[in-house]
Amino acid sequence: MNMIFTRETRFMTGSFKPILLSDIVGRIEAFLYNADDYTIDIGTDSQRSSKTKFVTAIAVHKHGKGGIFFYHPIIDETRQSMQSRIYMETAMSINCATELLGLFIENEVIRNISIHCDIGHNGKTREMIREIVGYVTSSGFDCKIKPEAVVACTIADRFSK
Repeated sequence: MNMIFTRETRFMTGSFKPILLSDIVGRIEAFLYNADDYTIDIGTDSQRSSKTKFVTAIAVHKHGKGGIFFYHPIIDETRQSMQSRIYMETAMSINCATELLGLFIENEVIRNISIHCDIGHNGKTREMIREIVGYVTSSGFDCKIKPEAVVACTIADRFSK
């Protein structure tokens, strides 16, 4: 399973059209033209059956004016434990955010990116909060967990099934 995102990684738009990660930067910039109040968030979710399907989503939201999103599915042939999947989801989100941030910098644009993690205070993942939040923040990104982690818990979740 290749979980490394590059400028050539193929995503899908919300309207199911393919787009390269390098082209997403231009799409985001056009969408955010003259916008002051916005967020760019990245989250990954996974579903396990005989294989594990991971989906990383990038969501851009202009507050009060809607949003756009992109997603990238990856199939892992192995079945993984919940803890292993959470770490993989987090690593994939950080890797995607790091590559996207680098593309913004290449285009001389500064944008803040938050990572949404599919963990929360209720359920089995509560014991992982400290580690996962520390992992994300030590990588230089803000971290949101449930119920604020809407990108991981809605968009990525939807396309991981």
